[in-house]
Amino acid sequence: MKTPVQLWVRLKVIDLVAQTARITLTDKLDFADTLRGLTHYWYWGMDAEASDAQSALDSIDHVIKLDGAFTNQNKHLYRLTAGADLVRGDLHLDKDYPLGTGIPAEESIGGSATGFRAGMPAPGGLYAFDCLVRERRRDREEGFEARINARLKGSSVSNMKCGEMWRLVVSAPSEREALAAVEKMLVSRSRREGLLLNPHYQTYEILATTRLGPGGNAATVRAKE
Repeated sequence: MKTPVQLWVRLKVIDLVAQTARITLTDKLDFADTLRGLTHYWYWGMDAEASDAQSALDSIDHVIKLDGAFTNQNKHLYRLTAGADLVRGDLHLDKDYPLGTGIPAEESIGGSATGFRAGMPAPGGLYAFDCLVRERRRDREEGFEARINARLKGSSVSNMKCGEMWRLVVSAPSEREALAAVEKMLVSRSRREGLLLNPHYQTYEILATTRLGPGGNAATVRAKE
C-alpha cells in the first residue's frame, strides 16, 4: 500500500536564518508594509510503501528519531503525517502562524517563528503561503531517500522531495496580489529583488495557501493536490 508522508521540522529556539531573512526583506527590500511574519522549516515529502498507513508512520517515525540528519529531539519540533489523518510529533502547523499586526490580542508567535509588528493589514486580509524551495538537481533528495531506506525494514520510500520550507504571512488586498508579493520575495534576481532562492540552481512550489481570520486563525486552507 502506498501512503503519502510528510515531515516538517523547525527549531525550538530562535532561528537566526529566519531572523536575518526578515530583517533583509523588511529593511532592505522594502516589504515592511507587506510581510507580516515568516517561519523557516525543513521539509521532506515522500511516498511510503508499507502494509498500511499506520505501519508507514511507525517505521518512518522510528527512523527519523534515530537519524540526526532529520531531527534532533533537543533542538527541534517536528510533525510527521501519513495519509490524511495520522500524525506524530509536537509541531502544530495549524497554529504555527507568525503574526505581528500591532493588535495586542493577536499573539500567535511560537518558538522559532519570527513575528513582528509592522502596521495594520491591508483591507483584503492576511494570507499565509507555504513555499518549498528545492534544488533543481535531485542528488540531495535521492541521498535522503537512500538514507531512510537503509534503515527501514519491511517498507520503503520513493519520490522524495525535500528542501527549505518558508511560511510567509503577507498582507494584501487580494490573494492574487499576495502571491505576486511572495514571488518577489522568493526569487533572487538582483541585489534589490528577491532573497530566498537562487533560480540558477533552485526552484520552488507553493504547497498550501491559507487565508487567516481574526486572531491568526486559519479560515480556509487550499493545499496543492
